[in-house]
Amino acid sequence: MKDHSLSVGRFALNRVAVAAAVAVLSALPISASALGLGKLSVKSALGEPLRAEIDISSINPEESSTLQVRVASPETYRAAGVDYNAVLSGASIVLQRRADGRPYLRISSDRPVQEPFVDVILDLGWSAGRLVREYTLLLDPPATARAPATPATAPVMAAAPAEAPAPQP
Repeated sequence: MKDHSLSVGRFALNRVAVAAAVAVLSALPISASALGLGKLSVKSALGEPLRAEIDISSINPEESSTLQVRVASPETYRAAGVDYNAVLSGASIVLQRRADGRPYLRISSDRPVQEPFVDVILDLGWSAGRLVREYTLLLDPPATARAPATPATAPVMAAAPAEAPAPQP
């Protein structure tokens, strides 16, 4: 018959070790990133230079002061299996604040976008972390300036009554 007291003792020792490790780890400060990105709003139309905004749902002062954002390299696009649009080579991404103080990223390009879909992979880095995030931008066709249809204002001329045909003899 096999003695199980040793294996039971190991199991008890493992439970104590795990509990101690959990207690120690829970006492350590958590340095998780607070940076969070939200929804994307495209502000430009097809055939115009790119203008888009990405809401930032959370960012702390340290992240804000050290944040660096850029469009990912063409190699990153290839590795992700995503087409790199040449309009992104001249794109700039700047951290801005709205009038009410909410932060957002403003993306703009110096060249017009000719494709209705543009995939953007952002590479964000700050002192305590890094984030790579992909967005797909949908650009609508430019709005056509149409004047509202107005009723005809030309004067309507009353038709003269037709003369009755002369009687035939």
